[in-house]
Formats: sequence, C-alpha cells, structure tokens
Amino acid sequence: MSQHPVPRFNGFPENDPAFTQIPEAFFTQLLEQINDLDQLRLLLYLFWQSGQYHDQVHYWRWGDLLADPALLNMLGSENRLQLALQELMAQDVVIRAEIEYLAETYYFLNTPQGRAAVVAIETGEWHTPQQDRQPAHLPDPTPNIFQLYEENIGVITPLMSEILKEDERTYPAPWIREAIQIAVTRNVRTWNYVQAILKRWHKEGHKNDQKRKDDSQDPERYRKSWLKNE
Repeated sequence: MSQHPVPRFNGFPENDPAFTQIPEAFFTQLLEQINDLDQLRLLLYLFWQSGQYHDQVHYWRWGDLLADPALLNMLGSENRLQLALQELMAQDVVIRAEIEYLAETYYFLNTPQGRAAVVAIETGEWHTPQQDRQPAHLPDPTPNIFQLYEENIGVITPLMSEILKEDERTYPAPWIREAIQIAVTRNVRTWNYVQAILKRWHKEGHKNDQKRKDDSQDPERYRKSWLKNE
C-alpha cells in the first residue's frame, strides 16, 4: 500500500438539510478545556447522534457505542473510547445513571433533558421505552481518489500521484467516483479512460443524464479520446 497525501475536504454540500445543533456553552465554556482529540471526537459524535432523536431524551449504553464501527475506527480502539468517555464524565459533560433492574448504565449529555432523566431514574419515575431502539451509526467514510485508484486501477506511482492530485482539484468528487465506476463496469481500468469521461462531462455538462447514460454505453468513444494521448 503506497503512502497517501492528506485527503482534501471537498466542501459542505449545497442545500444539505442535515444540521447538528451544538449548545453555545460548548464554545464559550467547554472547548478551551478540551485538549484531548479522542475526547473532542466522542463529544461531537454524541452531539450528532443525540440530534437524530428529536422527540425523545437520548441516552447511550456502552454496547450502543461499541456497536458503531465508524466510531471505533475513528477513535482507534475500545480502550481509547472508554478513556474518552471517562474523561467526559470526569468533567461532568456526560452524566450517568444506573438502571438496577436492567443491570445497565445509561449515559446522557449534561443538558437540561439529560439531568431531568437522571433524576427520574434515581427517583423511580423513569419508564424505559418498550420499543426497540435503532442507534444511528455514522455513515461509512467516502474513499478518496487515491483509495479509489488503488482499489480499482492499480499501484500509484509518484507521477500518477501528482496527476490524481491535479484531477482531484479539477473535478468534483462525485464525478470522479462515477467515472471510475463506469470504467470498472466497462473493464477499461486506466486513468486515461477515467479522465476522458471527466473531460467530456466538464465540456458537455454532467447534468445531462440521458446523454451521459448513452455515452457510458459506448466505451469506444472514450477509448478513442484517450488513445490520442498515448
């Protein structure tokens, strides 16, 4: 496996309806106290996941956190996840309550709703929802151009690395992924072929779906384009 440059961020998507609410106190009081990256990552994850449940107080069990492979991959190990959670509890950012009859520990963010839930558990007023909870998991990370090349075309040489970096700057990431998929489907696994698709979309417009569908059915059209450069 070759060394990859640091992946570039392709920008936040236009008109993305999904936003994560973060309390202002996170920026004004808490952020400067956090000096551990694992702790910060876990806290942002908890903010994100709690936002997936707008109509109920969200809690976590240890098994819920372990069940998300993306979270474990982000933190690196179960031990680092446990340490980050302990640090958040030591700062009272995360609070917990024991559900004795279930022999479980519930973790809450230290919000008004979370504090009220802990009090309700301690006073016996908490009623555990009977419906199955379906934890929201982080989506799988999108592979970058270098990973896509290695997985679908071959080994990256120093010269090809420079070409890929330039194409990554020139074309949107969704275009690159789609063009590679077309090349794989047509069993023409060369970057010149992928570039020919990208150049044609750049020239003729990617939004012309029917035209693009027709073009993808004609690999010879692209083959002629990239053969001129060989």
